[in-house]
Amino acid sequence: MFPWLDTCFKQLGNRIAADKLHHALLIQGPSGLGKSSFALQLAQLLLCKARQGDKVCGQCQSCLLNAATTHPDLHVVGSEKQIGVDQIRDAIKKLVSSAHMSGAKVLIIYHAHTMTESSANALLKTLEEPTGNTFLLLTTDKPERILPTIKSRCEKLALPLPSLDSTLTWVKTQYDADIDINFAKLFSARPLALLAELQEEQSFTYEIFSAGLDALLQGQTSAMQLAMAWQDSADKVLKWTQYWARQQCTEQVSETVWQLNLQATKVTQQLRNPGVSKTLVLTELLDKLALVKAA
Repeated sequence: MFPWLDTCFKQLGNRIAADKLHHALLIQGPSGLGKSSFALQLAQLLLCKARQGDKVCGQCQSCLLNAATTHPDLHVVGSEKQIGVDQIRDAIKKLVSSAHMSGAKVLIIYHAHTMTESSANALLKTLEEPTGNTFLLLTTDKPERILPTIKSRCEKLALPLPSLDSTLTWVKTQYDADIDINFAKLFSARPLALLAELQEEQSFTYEIFSAGLDALLQGQTSAMQLAMAWQDSADKVLKWTQYWARQQCTEQVSETVWQLNLQATKVTQQLRNPGVSKTLVLTELLDKLALVKAA
């Protein structure tokens, strides 16, 4: 288990041992925190036949099947785009049947906020009246998009966020090169996201982005010039601009930052159109960014 989630996981292990775990957990936290791994390991703990506290035995038939990702009583549904009603109905059919291993049955729903309204409604009865020894583990980084009827039937579990020091300590065990502290701050509570960004080899780096912003804010370059140079990395520019804006949130510039975030949301929607001019929409965004400094 990731060190920043270890205490929380141990607490749930104690509740499982005392038979006091709620049958439905809504596991919340930002992307890159480790929610998926947390949910999977919790499911494996529930299914283990000889667990000890928060540790699986690793030797029972359930553990061996989990290691081979073939456990017949562990069901997984997930999509980053949309979870359809048929996916949920198929999963429910598996849950209502008897457990193959005569133990618990577990359904993990990754990115639960992507369930359609029909999907969510199909899940309600199971959430209200689950069969015996059945557990549902839902993960989300956008709880505001989940129907209130789903939320009200789940125990909400907000995973703890690591400090920047904790994030860096862990990432350095996985990554050997130097880490720019300002870049790390953009992902301070999302260690897995930071590691993924660092490991992604590309010509457009955060150092380039940061240097470009400095030049823009000092009047040494224009928004149009940067947009033309960065258009092939528009998604990165958008993401890093939003992170940068959050660091600028003070009373003096809060309104300007808010406008920048609104512009970033607009650009996100515009970039989904394959015919859009990336240079133009990035120029608009970077013009707004320059105003933050002016404020």
